[in-house]
Amino acid sequence: MIKMAHQHLHKKELFIVDDKDGTPTFTHDFAGNVKALIQKEYWGLYNMVCGGQTSRFEVAKELLEILGLQNTVKITPVGSDYFKDIYFAQRPPCERLINRKLNIRNLNLMRDWKAALKEYVSTYYKGYLD
Repeated sequence: MIKMAHQHLHKKELFIVDDKDGTPTFTHDFAGNVKALIQKEYWGLYNMVCGGQTSRFEVAKELLEILGLQNTVKITPVGSDYFKDIYFAQRPPCERLINRKLNIRNLNLMRDWKAALKEYVSTYYKGYLD
């Protein structure tokens, strides 16, 4: 949940929820891990998320650093109530999953969320800010 406000012509501010934890997941890592499960014929239900735990605020902070915008865009932490008029559905304070079954099968190929985010941005947004 991100809301942007223009303070000056070139200055931007993001209001980012800081009271929700979880783990962003890169679809390419997810797909690669699904392929590995199919190849091993390991059927069943699996949790499959990138490694690490973080807040939405920390993800936004990391993203700005990857893009080199940490000094251009201000991020302001806010509670979920900040968006209560826009997003009505309640969300749990922690959406984190653990890849326990993948770990038991020694087939957890999911990378840390920071590495996956950096690859995603460098692959799909290369030259975006140039």
